[in-house]
Amino acid sequence: MTAIDRTAYPRPGERLTPGELDARYRLSETDHAFIRATARGNAGHLTLATLLKGRQDLGCFPAPIDMHGNTVRHLASQLRLADPFALITEEAGAKTLYRYRAAVRTYLNASPYGETGEQLVAATVLEAATTMSDPADLINRAIEALGKAATDLPAFSTLERLANHLRAQVHTRLYDQVAARLKVGDVAALDALLIVQPGGVTTAFSRLKQTPGPARPETIRLWTDRLDWLTGLVDPDPILEGIAHTKLRQFAAEAAAMEVSELLDMARAGKRHTLLLSLLRQARSRCRDELIEMLLRRVRRTQAVAKEKLKELQDQHRGMEEALIAIFGRVIETAKDGETDAEAGHRIRTLLAEQGGVDVLAERCETVSASHNNNDLPLLWPIHANTRSLLFRLLDLMDIRSATQDRSLLDALAVVVARRHVHRDDLAEELDLGFASQRWQSFVVSGEFRRPPDPAPAVGSMPAASGGLLRCSRNAADRRGVCRTVERAVDGACRRGGCGLSGQLRIDHRR
Repeated sequence: MTAIDRTAYPRPGERLTPGELDARYRLSETDHAFIRATARGNAGHLTLATLLKGRQDLGCFPAPIDMHGNTVRHLASQLRLADPFALITEEAGAKTLYRYRAAVRTYLNASPYGETGEQLVAATVLEAATTMSDPADLINRAIEALGKAATDLPAFSTLERLANHLRAQVHTRLYDQVAARLKVGDVAALDALLIVQPGGVTTAFSRLKQTPGPARPETIRLWTDRLDWLTGLVDPDPILEGIAHTKLRQFAAEAAAMEVSELLDMARAGKRHTLLLSLLRQARSRCRDELIEMLLRRVRRTQAVAKEKLKELQDQHRGMEEALIAIFGRVIETAKDGETDAEAGHRIRTLLAEQGGVDVLAERCETVSASHNNNDLPLLWPIHANTRSLLFRLLDLMDIRSATQDRSLLDALAVVVARRHVHRDDLAEELDLGFASQRWQSFVVSGEFRRPPDPAPAVGSMPAASGGLLRCSRNAADRRGVCRTVERAVDGACRRGGCGLSGQLRIDHRR
């Protein structure tokens, strides 16, 4: 049974504020003329005013005695009645009230609820029930349709009974549709979920409702095994095709709240199978969502650690930087004091030798320069290397597809995935890196690699590609080649595109 307060069905006894009374129950000059021409006596005038404004505000004719006292007094004051007179009741004036209601309908150009109204409600609810499941939502849609058609609202019980009946019709049609699509093997596989297999202690249905807990690197095997198991069951997507997502979500919630015995007791097999397929679809989707979230958490953690490391290096190099500036100042002073270029050069070389030599100072300059411009790219690879295999394993489970005509990002990603185990420094293929930022391209391109002459436009907000999915950094000491560095930019764009930040990629959960 649906609670009336969960719907938009009007309740005439509601207490209104003075502002609400003035806005919703003010009598116009036309209203006054209609009341004087239709009713007689003060009681008749007040009763008709109550019916008129109640019908305008609520969409139905409330019993005059059900209206709140403040509302009746507000109408009486506008009719210039010193004290509210007794309203006409059904017992004392049924014919009078019938005549008043008919007059109000004519005045408002409204119609009573009858066969036409029921047909309107049926058509509205049948259409809404294909995407909605909550009876309160269906009742609200019916109320909205009747209001637009200027038709009186029936009793709440009438709307509730009709909404539940029509919703059951729609669900029955969906159950029959699913049953017609199921093959014999699919039916057997679904029924097997509700049976304890030999050697088992529980049903696969219980396993379907339980998860390994939050996805973490420690539980990755449990989650990947669960996804493999779910993928090996009946594929629910072709069978449930055409059913609205909101309906599937409601069916899945209904199945999750049931016990095995309740499902087995269902007389309609189509309903049982529909609920199981909806729950299976939701479990597969949530499993992939958990794995994707874990992947993104690891990537964000890699980026955060790299930034922290960059800050530490900047703090450590501050003293070295000040020392180098001081040496540079002494070089300038020495150059000023020298009478000839040869003498100045000799003194400068002597000064540099006293400070450790040109090679040592050059190394210090390179070390300080590496941490300038907030460039954390060179620091990513050592951090990422510890979880690289895990991220590739997660990537293998995802079906990433392009949402646009530009496939340069996916093409580069495919090369990275295919050559994950290659130890070569260089990559023979030519790749379009136009989706990456200029900093990424400068970092990636090395050796004999050349960017195509007409790269595709950059993807979305690709200056942020450094926070990417598989982004790795080349070690400045061993100068890893394109095979590693392409991985950084390509996978960075993939992660952001797959999350919808650039709108270039989407992850298909149907895989």
